[in-house]
Amino acid sequence: MYWKQTLNLLILTIMGITGLKAQTTDDLLKFLTEKGILKAEEADSLRAEAAISRQKALPLNHFTMSMEYRPRTELRYGYQQLPADTSVAAFLVGQRTRLSMAYDYSNQLSLAFSMQDLRIWGSQNPKSLNGTVQVFEAWVEPKITPEWSVRIGRQKLSYDNQRLFAENNWRIGGNAHDAALLKYQGTNLVIHLAGAFNQSGDKAFGTDFAPSGFTNYKSLVMNYIKYSFNDHYTITAINVADGWQDEKNVEKIHQRFTSGGRIEYQKGSFQAGAGAWYQYGHNTKGVDLAAWYLNPEARYTMGQWQCRAGAELFSGNKPGETDTDKSFSPLYGSGHRFNGSLDLITKFPGDVGGAGLINPYLNITWKASKAFSIRTDIHGFWLQNDYVKNEVTYDRWIGVENDWLVNYNPNSYTSLELGFSYATVSETFEVIKKAQAGAHNTMPCFTYFALTIKPTLLNSKW
Repeated sequence: MYWKQTLNLLILTIMGITGLKAQTTDDLLKFLTEKGILKAEEADSLRAEAAISRQKALPLNHFTMSMEYRPRTELRYGYQQLPADTSVAAFLVGQRTRLSMAYDYSNQLSLAFSMQDLRIWGSQNPKSLNGTVQVFEAWVEPKITPEWSVRIGRQKLSYDNQRLFAENNWRIGGNAHDAALLKYQGTNLVIHLAGAFNQSGDKAFGTDFAPSGFTNYKSLVMNYIKYSFNDHYTITAINVADGWQDEKNVEKIHQRFTSGGRIEYQKGSFQAGAGAWYQYGHNTKGVDLAAWYLNPEARYTMGQWQCRAGAELFSGNKPGETDTDKSFSPLYGSGHRFNGSLDLITKFPGDVGGAGLINPYLNITWKASKAFSIRTDIHGFWLQNDYVKNEVTYDRWIGVENDWLVNYNPNSYTSLELGFSYATVSETFEVIKKAQAGAHNTMPCFTYFALTIKPTLLNSKW
């Protein structure tokens, strides 16, 4: 009996010192049981003691600190707006410096805080005392159960392919929401429920939301569901209700509803999917809303090459329609990654005259190595409906754009990007964008070079 107690103690000591994984521990005890050295009940007891020992040995605290420094030099001649024949190219350097901290306690409580400095070189008086630092993220996330948690505070809301909700990393400042987010993380099922209510300041009465210099929703409810049937099929649903304050009655909110989802199939190097959403309720001005959006896409990877083809279809208004708004809005998603890097079409419905959009695209990527890649995107742009102004009906074709991106990652924390874009546009687009007459005869183009350095400054566990 004494030698068995000594053997048990020795086994536990070895497990504790070497930090054997659960599977390795089970294999060892199973071997000893089969050889008759240990009884089954003794092996079970040792398994339980080993599990408790491993749990106690895990670090309770985990703290990380990282920094991002991203200057981007841009040469603009038609970025966001069509150039006139007298236009002179703009040259500027934008910079983002971000410091991020994250803390996790025993997988029971998580915290995150990041602040950032945003600037265009020369836009701030270097002798001025006015600061430019702002909070990008600040949230706390306690765990309710192993599957359920709630994240409260300023946070990124980025879902699906980022068409409706995106981090918008292309922007110097990115995008974040002040919200509460209830989260469920299961084996095959993910559920998120977000809620937000915005105010301009600390009020004693009323809920007048009057932001200065920007526009934003007054209320937001968002539900995200993702279910994986198996390794090949995944379905995603996003349902949103965002409320906008009436221009005259500050206590009245116009609710816009967006419902839909995406189904995706993947097997080996082939991936295909389709997303569809429907908008209803009222638009931000209180007009009845009935709009739709479709996005079929297929992707194939062959060695170093990847080809992605698809289309975006936005519904729009027919000439003379005023009772119901049929122009779809992509909410808070990323326009830069979907409708061309020139960002000529990012604001809906304004950038397409409320007539909707048909945007077939082709993306080809050559990944020459782990560090170096080249990508080209081709976009065609057509209006979904006729565009009429001053009793003149314009052609639906509005342009074609070609984007090139060269990316080099010399190490895990450094990225260099060189981008070039150009487009050919029609007279229809010139009229919609309210550009100078003859602007459609010019060629808008855009070049940028971005350096991103994002090292981990501290990674501590205790």
